[in-house]
Amino acid sequence: MKTDQFKVREQNVSIVLQEIIKSNGISRIQLSKITGLNKTSITSITANLLDRKIIFEKGTGEGGVSGGRKPIMIYFNEKSGTSLLLDIDAGYLKFTASYLNQQLIFQTKQTDVNTTKDNVIETITQLIDQNLTNLPQTDLGVIGLTIAIHGSVDHKKITFTPRSNIDQIDLFHILQEKYDFAIHIENEAILSTFGEYSFTSHSNFLINFSLGNGIRAGIIQNGILETGRSGNAGEIGHMIIKQDGLRCICGNSGCLEQYTSLSAIYRQFGELKHMNFVNMIIIREYFRNGDPETQQFIKEIVGLLSIGINTLVMMFDPEIITLNGDLFKELPEISDMIKANLKSTFAKNLTLRNSSLHERATVFGAIALNVQHYFDIPNLKYNREDPQTSTHLN
Repeated sequence: MKTDQFKVREQNVSIVLQEIIKSNGISRIQLSKITGLNKTSITSITANLLDRKIIFEKGTGEGGVSGGRKPIMIYFNEKSGTSLLLDIDAGYLKFTASYLNQQLIFQTKQTDVNTTKDNVIETITQLIDQNLTNLPQTDLGVIGLTIAIHGSVDHKKITFTPRSNIDQIDLFHILQEKYDFAIHIENEAILSTFGEYSFTSHSNFLINFSLGNGIRAGIIQNGILETGRSGNAGEIGHMIIKQDGLRCICGNSGCLEQYTSLSAIYRQFGELKHMNFVNMIIIREYFRNGDPETQQFIKEIVGLLSIGINTLVMMFDPEIITLNGDLFKELPEISDMIKANLKSTFAKNLTLRNSSLHERATVFGAIALNVQHYFDIPNLKYNREDPQTSTHLN
């Protein structure tokens, strides 16, 4: 096993590269002012990065007020390498290849896949190997492969998967022995949080509320991901909201996700409308057409979700909460309905918004994680916020 990771000899290189990545072109003079490094250090660092083709020069910036030669602008070479993501869940495998920014190269998906501890290695290595041959040639090659798990992960070890038994094998070490690029394993909702944090938000206090077949909150406090003792911090879906309620796979009864996860919403709506098949498109049309039962149903779902989100506000005092999942994508007005339920003074300055990334958040999170580790850049930021998706609480 060999990982040809970019070796940062000094912290200053990471600092400079972070500023280049989050800028839309920056001069050496600007880098010196922002980082506090002298011009000689900036010249040496950028020369090294240019030699490695990690950055490139292009055009000129604006001249100073007193005239003179305009500075050469420096940009991050986002096509210097490739980032890989493999999303594993019950019933499907999704493989995504990207450059080191938001640009996807290709994506493939296999459905009706029954992944178990006995076949997962053969299945996913065949998929990885097949897709590696389709990658474009880059100077750095593959900088990392991130595995997205719909379950609990603690320091790259899968500790719990509710819909499969792949938590019974050491997937990380098996794959790392096979491939010469870095392997990362992370919870899917946590990856979504990295995507929101790195690509859409200037804030260092962010929570990403991810609602799928389970519910989890990714929590970033002062730029640091809160994982807890065993990697289970943010499992808000297992907060008890109904005493002696429905039995949950976690062992408790009455958990939030037994009533408000996507699968729970489909089950309850199917019972309400006597339907064998339900999806968010169907629910959306009933809701938008003013069906009283559906509107009351959504109101009850919003009420329960508001309890969970209010709890997150009280516990972590975030600046931003992003809402991610098909429920919020198809019914974006739900964010306003939740907002109306957050009456506490502690939520007064909170920004509650629907995700602008949706399902891409996991992909972008994998890019951020791979880039962060490869270049040793803590708290990586691309800073590309879309303000049109924001809802402010006043």
